[in-house]
Amino acid sequence: MVDLLVFEESLPRLTDALAHDDRVRVICWHADGRCSLGGRTVKPDAIKPEVGWISFDILAHGEMKHYVETLLQFDTLRWVQTGHAGLDNPLYTALAERGVRLSKSYAQSIAIAEYTLAHALHYFQDIEFRLSAQREVEWKSRRFRELFGSCWLIIGFGHIGRRVAQRARAFNAHITTLRRSGATDPAADEVIGRGELSTALAKSDVVVLACPENADTTGLVDTTFIAAMKKGSLLINVARGGLIDDSALITGLEQDRPQFAVLDAFSVEPLPVEHPYWTHPKVIITAHMSNRGSGTSDRGTEQFLDNLRRYLKDGTPDDEVDPQSLIAPT
Repeated sequence: MVDLLVFEESLPRLTDALAHDDRVRVICWHADGRCSLGGRTVKPDAIKPEVGWISFDILAHGEMKHYVETLLQFDTLRWVQTGHAGLDNPLYTALAERGVRLSKSYAQSIAIAEYTLAHALHYFQDIEFRLSAQREVEWKSRRFRELFGSCWLIIGFGHIGRRVAQRARAFNAHITTLRRSGATDPAADEVIGRGELSTALAKSDVVVLACPENADTTGLVDTTFIAAMKKGSLLINVARGGLIDDSALITGLEQDRPQFAVLDAFSVEPLPVEHPYWTHPKVIITAHMSNRGSGTSDRGTEQFLDNLRRYLKDGTPDDEVDPQSLIAPT
């Protein structure tokens, strides 16, 4: 029997699905550090957690650090499913260094893709002009850009990047993606390597950042990247704030390279009140919320249960992350 350690707020999500599964013993982890089984507190030496779930409830309650520290107390831990799509938190490195297998989340990909398309349409359709005209009680009209035939460069082509591509393609957009592997993908019209980035930027109407932050991508959007962008383009960051050199972007906006930016992630969060992004006329900022779709949490539960069944069947959960990508080279 496999011991599964679950946050108290997430327990109701699993009750029905695991009620009659005698392969799993569900142990409740409480925010005060206690563990309980069947409503009764148990001592650490009475349990052997093999599986953990960093659920959206844990993330929403700010209990990830406390929960992971609890997991790391047990040498029986083998696999953890997380609600994060990007695993740049040092706690994942600690788990990987212990030999714990990790599966990332796809649950937020639909919400983030819809967020991306919503803001692309907002920009192309010039929704602000229409709202302003209504507020000023003015009957005004002007042409707007269409997504039809637009060129998109999506940097990072995991679950999020592919979902964005699928939706943009519905508007007959041309999709180029930057992939380290260079492998082709049916969701993209063109796959490029880093050496072709400047050429792709020069023809891209929309640039979407959807990649992890690591040694290869930190500071990716620098002065060289900005200078290569197409004039009048749109930059959308649904990845990590560390991908962008803020000063370079602000300078680029003055030259309409890009003409507008939608930013959902920042190097420092919450974004300091004095940061120029707050009042910049060519920037929309959101509080790292592109993942907060109405279906994200339920999809996270579905993914965990599916991967748990895979783990119990043959030890092969889906969406595993290469542990070496999380461990700094010695």
